[in-house]
Amino acid sequence: MLPDFVVLPKDEQIQIEENGMMQMDRDLFEAMNSSANKLKRIAEENKEPTLVDKFFANKYVKAALKTMLFIMAAVFCVLLFLYLLMGGMVFLMLDTIFKQLTSQEKRVQEELAIHLKTKYQEEFRIEKVEYNGTIDHYDVEVRSAAKPDYKIRVSVSEKNKRYLFKDDYVQAFWNDALKETVYPKLKELLPKEKYRITQVSDYHSIYGEFPDENELIFGPNYISFQEAVDRQLLYLDIRYERLEEGTAVGDELKNVHEMVGLAKNFRINRMWIEVRSNKDRRELSCRINDANSIASMVDLEKVCD
Repeated sequence: MLPDFVVLPKDEQIQIEENGMMQMDRDLFEAMNSSANKLKRIAEENKEPTLVDKFFANKYVKAALKTMLFIMAAVFCVLLFLYLLMGGMVFLMLDTIFKQLTSQEKRVQEELAIHLKTKYQEEFRIEKVEYNGTIDHYDVEVRSAAKPDYKIRVSVSEKNKRYLFKDDYVQAFWNDALKETVYPKLKELLPKEKYRITQVSDYHSIYGEFPDENELIFGPNYISFQEAVDRQLLYLDIRYERLEEGTAVGDELKNVHEMVGLAKNFRINRMWIEVRSNKDRRELSCRINDANSIASMVDLEKVCD
């Protein structure tokens, strides 16, 4: 026969006791949690509503809030519609302006091509057209088939619904004439062992000094080199560099004095002569507005610095 009870090992006894205690703890926790939930529900049911709760529970307040939300939604929709409408109008305006500018640019190119061909009897290629809204005019870059390396600048403005053109292509002809006449004589005066001639040209520019002369020189009518000399429009611009070290202002004044005599021989009355060192430092600058007034070195010193 088996005994009425079995004595378990001590470890198993401890394990059974712990499991029993854990089960009791869980049962106790669930009972306490259930009681707490019941008490919480009872407290919420017996809770007095606050003033805010009563306010929002009022049917008139609810109706007013619904009305306000509806009005806000309606206003938002109207504003959105106006925004889209105005955006569309702005887009149409910008599109109209763009088309107008494009149309005007095309007209500028067409009329400029006719103007240049009539003035110079050559074919030209328009490379770039830029509109300057600040001063309401066009800046155009053009090249001639005869002188493709020379970039021609053209200023286009409008007056009384007519385009007015100013171009500096005339200087290409003047500068070519200076290279054939004045430049060889300068090379004799300034030997290449000691000097480097960097510029022999006309001083004028479309937007530079002498606005009245600029209007005439760069205007609609072509002015030849000889006509510019005869009318004393040419302003000779000579720049050269000394290759030797040190300064020799006295020697350079002598050279400038000879250049003034050279200009007189070509009946050029105005000139700007600038001498720089081999380190690109200005050593002497002489601006002569009346070559006939320079009779001696003393006269020259008055217009040089």
